[in-house]
Amino acid sequence: MRKVQERFGERISVERRAFPLRPEPDPTVTFKGTYREAAWQRAAAMSAPDGVTFTMWARDDYPTWSLPALEAARCAALQGNEVFERVHLLLFEAFFTKGINIGNREEVIEVVRGAGVDMDRFLKEYDAGSARPQVLKEFDEAHSTYQITAIPTVIFNGGRKVVGATSLEEYLKILNALGVS
Repeated sequence: MRKVQERFGERISVERRAFPLRPEPDPTVTFKGTYREAAWQRAAAMSAPDGVTFTMWARDDYPTWSLPALEAARCAALQGNEVFERVHLLLFEAFFTKGINIGNREEVIEVVRGAGVDMDRFLKEYDAGSARPQVLKEFDEAHSTYQITAIPTVIFNGGRKVVGATSLEEYLKILNALGVS
């Protein structure tokens, strides 16, 4: 989506919504030998030509949920969209490239620390849990209104829904069909 945004600039509007795959921790979640590992392998193959690296999860503590990272991103957004975008990207890289457990609050805080945010303000909001209601509201809306069950899911004007990792070319075709050029 970042490349689509760069290409089209102000001609499109991208609204990111939080979608915790599990709004509660699930201690049974694993990585090795599951659909998660297969999905990462597909994502790695698809994104390699763009210079994006997916590192297979090597730790024993695969995140049992993503709510701590999603709350952190929403708290960062309170400091502006630019801060949100930096934190969002760093959390993505932390999880998919560096093997950082985004379900672990302390590890998430360390990632955010590297994003140049006002940490006093961030920690005040994060510790208060002020972003959780918004994250859960976005999850509920995505699930109940749009029947979203997977990430990424992109919904275009007119209701067309694209689920899963999708090539830039496919997004360009859809936007062209919608009259965006």
